Amino acid sequence: MNLLWWVRHLFVPRHSNNHRAKILHPSTLSVVVAFFLIYQFAINFYLLVAPAVLGFASNITPEQVIALTNQKRAEQGLSPLTINGKLNEAAQRKAGDMFAFNYWAHNSPSGRNPWAFFQEVDYKYTYAGENLARDFMNSEGVVEAWMNSPTHRDNILNSNYKETGLAVVNGTLNGVETTLVVQLFGTPTPAPIAQRPQITSEASIVEEKTPLALPVALAQARGETTAPPLLSPFWLTKTIAIFLLGIILGALVLDIILVYQRRIIRLSGRN
Repeated sequence: MNLLWWVRHLFVPRHSNNHRAKILHPSTLSVVVAFFLIYQFAINFYLLVAPAVLGFASNITPEQVIALTNQKRAEQGLSPLTINGKLNEAAQRKAGDMFAFNYWAHNSPSGRNPWAFFQEVDYKYTYAGENLARDFMNSEGVVEAWMNSPTHRDNILNSNYKETGLAVVNGTLNGVETTLVVQLFGTPTPAPIAQRPQITSEASIVEEKTPLALPVALAQARGETTAPPLLSPFWLTKTIAIFLLGIILGALVLDIILVYQRRIIRLSGRN
C-alpha cells in the first residue's frame, strides 16, 4: 500500500472504505476531534501556568525586550545595543502600517519595504535589520522565540549592529485583537568629516566638499536583514482548526459529487 492508496482511501469513496471517504467515518472524525481537543487543552493549561495573558493584556514592554536582547548579546561577548529615538519612531510607524493595511509581513501592500520606515525618520544606516513577532504573552517569550529562530537570532547577535528601536503596539489585525512587536536594528552611517577651507587667494575662500564614501569593506558588507515574522502557538490554534475543517468539508463535497456521478447507493449502517 503506497501513499496514493492511502490518500484515496481517506478522501475518495471506494471499496476499501465501504464507498465513503474514510475521513468521514465516525471513527476517523472522533480521532480528529480528540486530537484538536487535546491540543486545545494543552494550550489552555499553558495559559493557566503562564504569568500573563494573550493579546491586549500581554505583558510586553520595549524596555524588557531590549534588556533581554542585550543580555543575549552579552552572553556572546557582544556590546549592548543603544536605544535610538529615530528607530523607535520607525518601529512605531511600521507597526501602525501593518494595522492600517491589515497585513503581517516585512513588505507593505502599499509597496514600502522595511527600509522605507528608516528613511521616513531620516535614519541613515550602514547596516539595518528587522525582527517581527505577534501574539506573545510576555517579553521573555518573544526573545526566546527569536533566539530559537536562526534568522532572528542572527539579527540579535549581529556584531555589526550598534543601535536598536522597538515598538509594542496593540490593535486588530485580520479581525483579531493582537499585540505586534517590531524591533529594528541599525548602524548609523558615519557623519562626513568637514575639510579645512583652502585659501586660494586673499580675495576668495573655497571650501572643497567631497561625497562621503563607505570604506570598501563596509560597502560590500552593507546589510539589510529581515527575519521571517514569528507567530505564537496561540495563533496556530485558529490555523489548525480552519485547516481541519477545510479538509473535512472538502472531503464531504468530494464524497457528494462522486456518489452522485457514480450513482452509488449506500445503505444506512455501520461504515
